Amino acid sequence: MKVSTWASPTNGLRHAPDDEAYWATVRSSLEPMYKFTQLVNTRRGPAPQELRDRIRSLVDLSLSYELDEYEPFNTLKESGSSAETRQALAEYFGTTADQIAVTRNTMEGVAIVLNGLDLNAGDEVIATKLCYDSNLAILRQRVKRHGIVLKLVDLPFGRASDEQYLKAFSDAITPRTRLISFPHVVAFTGQVFPVAKVSALARSKGIFSFVDGAHSAGHIELRLDDLGCDAFATSLHKWMLGPRGTGFLFMRREKIANIWPIWASYSGKPADSIEKFEEVGTLFKALPATIPVAMAFNRRIGQAEKSARLRYLRDRWMKPLSTLNRVQMLTVVDAEPATGFGAFTIQGLEPKEFARQLREEFDINVLAFEIDEDRSLQGIHLSPSFTNTIEELDRFVDAAFTLIGRV
Repeated sequence: MKVSTWASPTNGLRHAPDDEAYWATVRSSLEPMYKFTQLVNTRRGPAPQELRDRIRSLVDLSLSYELDEYEPFNTLKESGSSAETRQALAEYFGTTADQIAVTRNTMEGVAIVLNGLDLNAGDEVIATKLCYDSNLAILRQRVKRHGIVLKLVDLPFGRASDEQYLKAFSDAITPRTRLISFPHVVAFTGQVFPVAKVSALARSKGIFSFVDGAHSAGHIELRLDDLGCDAFATSLHKWMLGPRGTGFLFMRREKIANIWPIWASYSGKPADSIEKFEEVGTLFKALPATIPVAMAFNRRIGQAEKSARLRYLRDRWMKPLSTLNRVQMLTVVDAEPATGFGAFTIQGLEPKEFARQLREEFDINVLAFEIDEDRSLQGIHLSPSFTNTIEELDRFVDAAFTLIGRV
């Protein structure tokens, strides 16, 4: 078996990334239910059992006729947000509660920003082919409705330097540029954008910077105030292992008044209040009511420990495959910062065919992908999570070596 010889650093972590006894307890608390080896975890993470139990305990109460007088709903707004929840999110992600709005998912935050920014005919928005397709759909709708100009900068696919990113964005800026929108982490390859540098570039030109953080929050260590972007949207059901249908929007306080909410404030919140973005009508409160449970679970593990474990799992399979001549990695193994994602191509073997053989012969699931904006950008994606064991990853490596050896 070709396993990684990467040494696990401790660096003051409470639990080392290769402390299998400890991570087995984390895995057991998540109680994964998949019937095959699932190595793609970017869409959602399994909520811990304590959070599932809490949701179940609140379902009947959430469906009762009158529930606002009962804990925990008596402290929640109609949207499910609360001062406690916003404060917990702010502390975890390095900002202040007056810059955090609780949302239902990343896309709600994306829609608030991309639809709420005042843009006129001829104004330019810079985005990339690597943006999530729904983000681009919103911008293209604004092209049709308002006559804005959408420019997709041509960024390297896979391996890239901060300087390449900065030059691509800088070269695309004109006096009509009003917004730069980009992902924090490329969903397929795990490439991490230099958010602070791009945001500083945008600010120097008076341009609004917006970051899609769907795949960074809870995955890599970050402080929102240090990123420097004007807005950042994410979900809590991915790498924070929270309930589906929860997320948050961060916006710098000096920018809040300039963004229109999707729904006009019915409670009279002022234009400079982040809470104006939370007024979305009645929601099923059993889900947002459990955000504090999810936050407590993540704090017990520690974000540094989570990030180190995910990277360790990635290296467990990526480093062995990197030794094969037929394999081209689309992810920089030694990049800093790094995610637990990885992607590659195989000379002489189509991604879909590799994924099919892996699933049918070895009962292992990986993702064969194509970038919607450019179908020539394709590969094989893996994103192990806390539900995966090193035995599963080693079995994938053995299976991959077998399949690639047949080519």
